[in-house]
Amino acid sequence: MQKQPIFLDVDTGVDDALAIILALRSPEFSLQGISTVSGNVSLAQATANTLTVLDILDAPCIPVSAGAAAPLFGPAITAGDVHGDDGLGGVTRAFPPTRRRAAEDAAGLLLEAIRRFPGELILIATAPLTNLALAIRRDPETMRQLRTLIVMGGAIRVPGNVGPVSEFNFAADPEAAAVVLGAGLPLTLVPLDVTERVTLTRRLVEESSRGGAIQTFIRQITTATMAFHREHEGADGMFLHDPLAVGVALDPSLVRQEPLAVTVETQGAFTAGMAVADLRRRCRTAPTANVCVEVEADRFLDLFVKRVLY
Repeated sequence: MQKQPIFLDVDTGVDDALAIILALRSPEFSLQGISTVSGNVSLAQATANTLTVLDILDAPCIPVSAGAAAPLFGPAITAGDVHGDDGLGGVTRAFPPTRRRAAEDAAGLLLEAIRRFPGELILIATAPLTNLALAIRRDPETMRQLRTLIVMGGAIRVPGNVGPVSEFNFAADPEAAAVVLGAGLPLTLVPLDVTERVTLTRRLVEESSRGGAIQTFIRQITTATMAFHREHEGADGMFLHDPLAVGVALDPSLVRQEPLAVTVETQGAFTAGMAVADLRRRCRTAPTANVCVEVEADRFLDLFVKRVLY
């Protein structure tokens, strides 16, 4: 079987870690590299967390490159309240990484991967889009040679998760999100509209935690995040935001998509990072993304549990 080349751009918190595990446990994929960016945690912590996840999985040598330490404009925001101060539920002291990051910068590593697989590489971005915006500025023609760009971000018909209308990845760097959505790339958007319909419950994690070191690691890193979701969202578990983006790359039939004209608000005092979709029946603006609007949540969760938890 010829494997699909993919590349991940992450700010490794808990759900990014689960997405990396799903990607590496999917035999359909050949992971060509991972770039990291400031988001859930600082750039240095996101990079260390990514290397730790690869260690835990005993993964082959996969280049991990550090990217932007701050958004294009303004101060960085993080999500330690959701993921723990270290991004992985406070457990990283017990798992210091043994691997080293690549010397090449994130944009360079990504562009090189696209050039090796022109028209074939799938890029899955589960973080603020700063690295992607910088790569577009450096070489827009190469970026347009992606087979698909799958972005976990935005909220189209549902409320935001860091404000009334803004989702975290877009709110963390609205200008970068605007650059990416305006670049004419073959873009699939995986917004909160679908990711918040997929919940990993505590029961599923506990039932699998007897399976070995990886399952124990997953139980440990998800504990604090699930407690946050229980307190603030009333959810029995945690939303699988980033793993669903990997799932869409694995099997697009898991979701129903609509081509929509989506832009990103960058200036609003209360709306910076808002994904603005033109939902008018006679929209005259060309679509900028295929937006996931429905998901077969049970089917994806079954796939996730079988590949990640067992």
